[in-house]
Amino acid sequence: MPEIREQLTSIWIEIRETLRLHLDYAKLTATEKLSVLLSMMGLALICLLLGSIVIFIVSLGLMLLLAKSTGLFGACMIMAGIYALMLIAAIIFRKQLIINPVTRFLSHLFLK
Repeated sequence: MPEIREQLTSIWIEIRETLRLHLDYAKLTATEKLSVLLSMMGLALICLLLGSIVIFIVSLGLMLLLAKSTGLFGACMIMAGIYALMLIAAIIFRKQLIINPVTRFLSHLFLK
């Protein structure tokens, strides 16, 4: 009878240790995936900020170039039209441009 009790005790200790190790592994995995996600969000924010600055400066240059032939008002309206077309394209193709890449990245990150 004492042998069975010792075996059950050792089995219980092994089960507890295994569960503790699995919990530690889950914590480490969650930390790793969260750090990858946050670093990608930071990178996306930096790229968005720098890209916006570049687009603004290029727009000003293009507008000044167009102003020579169409006047300042015409150049501003042409640039507004270009931005309106880009907005419409982004709305129409939002699934291909935004939703699918983000979903693919997150599913690859969390289901890997």
